[in-house]
Amino acid sequence: MAGIAYLLDTTVFIDISRGNKAVIDWLTSWADEPDALATSVVVVAEYFSGLPPAKRNKARDYLSAFNVLPVTFEDAVYGGEVRWAYARKGISIAVADALHGAIAARKGLTVVTSNPVHFPFVPTLDPRKSR
Repeated sequence: MAGIAYLLDTTVFIDISRGNKAVIDWLTSWADEPDALATSVVVVAEYFSGLPPAKRNKARDYLSAFNVLPVTFEDAVYGGEVRWAYARKGISIAVADALHGAIAARKGLTVVTSNPVHFPFVPTLDPRKSR
């Protein structure tokens, strides 16, 4: 087992809930290597902030099956530094994206997202176009 390689962004779970075939196919292609995939507490909070109460129990069960990584103090520091540096270039990065991306950057992971522009400071993979 090689360990975690990909950090799934909120867009992955939104695309799955909307039935996006390319994203579902990409995710199921990892069925034999589930430990290669993770998400973060940031994504859990983002996803649940847009989820109606009637869908929350099913989503809780589904998301809890993934490795869910915390935000450490050092991740938060790095995320803040990234936001500061990009703001100096006129590029705004949301706090949630900075934190999620910081987790990926500090662990050497690729962020899986359909919005790679949100993560200019870390490698990304768009599951709508990959594998």
